[in-house]
Amino acid sequence: LSPRSSQVPLYSTVTGELLDTAGMDAEYWYTNLRRTVLLEETTRVLLDAGHSVFVEVSPHPVLAVGLEETFEAAGSDAVALGTLRRDEDEARRFTTSLAEAHVHGVELDW
Repeated sequence: LSPRSSQVPLYSTVTGELLDTAGMDAEYWYTNLRRTVLLEETTRVLLDAGHSVFVEVSPHPVLAVGLEETFEAAGSDAVALGTLRRDEDEARRFTTSLAEAHVHGVELDW
């Protein structure tokens, strides 16, 4: 997410490029499963495009550490936020995640 932006881009970790979600068909997902994930490369593309808040939507964040290492290597002050965490109250954790996003400049639309 870009701070103060209502548009959320989707970049493919298959190609490292902006993705038109209309192309996310069965063939895309088959290819996604068969190819190497380009997480670092895609993260760098997003950093270069000015993105500074990354949200990992999952039941337990596992990519945040790798993202933070990429941010550090790129000399960026970007942040990686999770949405949920195992063994935590879901509503409370999600609300906390929203607050963390807000603190980092994301305008929330309640």
